Amino acid sequence: MLDLLDQIIRTVLDTGWTTAPPPAKPSFWFAVPDDDWKKQVTGTGVRLNIYLYEVRENRDLRLVQWSRAERTDQTAVLAAPPAQFDCHYLISAWSPAQETESTSPELDEHQVLSEALRVILNNPDVNAAALGVTGGGPIFQEAHVKLTVAPPEAPRVLNDFWSTMKLPWRPAVQLVATAPLDLRQTAPAGPLVTTVIRLLGPADDPGGPRDESIQIGGWVLRAADGSPLPGASVVRTDTGEQALTDALGRYTFAGLRRGPVPLRASAVGLTPLLRTLNVPAGSLEDQIFRLS
Repeated sequence: MLDLLDQIIRTVLDTGWTTAPPPAKPSFWFAVPDDDWKKQVTGTGVRLNIYLYEVRENRDLRLVQWSRAERTDQTAVLAAPPAQFDCHYLISAWSPAQETESTSPELDEHQVLSEALRVILNNPDVNAAALGVTGGGPIFQEAHVKLTVAPPEAPRVLNDFWSTMKLPWRPAVQLVATAPLDLRQTAPAGPLVTTVIRLLGPADDPGGPRDESIQIGGWVLRAADGSPLPGASVVRTDTGEQALTDALGRYTFAGLRRGPVPLRASAVGLTPLLRTLNVPAGSLEDQIFRLS
């Protein structure tokens, strides 16, 4: 995610920069702005240094509810919510010009910083896919990346930043980029629910009687956040037949007949749930148990 944020910021600045009126577009760098960096600022043109100095989770945007995305092929994906992170950048301008009676590197640097402010303020909400920045998975690609520039409160590290870099204090623009990071793997796609009806009979008598066999399946989820419950027990209370859920919280029963099928879903530490399914005419939603 962090490298993709770098690409997003570079793309926003590069595409939004105007050179009429000046300043000319600078080159964009993500190096540590220390004394070694200062020695590399040579030649012509101002360099814009965009340094990531801190990453924090944004707890205000934290979600706990898992999402269920249903697909057109009748499968579904359970996804844990992504974490949202505030990525703090310090943007500083560096001119190789020497101070003379007719030139001032500070004026060039201030001009570049002003344009950087204008560009970012005009792009407070950006999208990776729209900018042509690929990677990070669908969550990152579809997300709204928030760019907050020059927040009123000073970051706690800025007071000691330039002294740590062993450089004189210099003006810089503070940028906070807020973006999601999917820390946990999305569960593989699986059947949302299953209802399969099989008609069994002799192949040489297609018009003869058929024996009907029905298979059903569904999920056992945690009610609090919608996460799957692996190893949960689903029991047919009329026959005692038991099915344990897999790693994705899925269960299945086969060999059923039409009519009511009483089921009891349970998991350690949670309240069991009893329900009678009307097979196969009942609501598919009834085959999903949410335990609390």
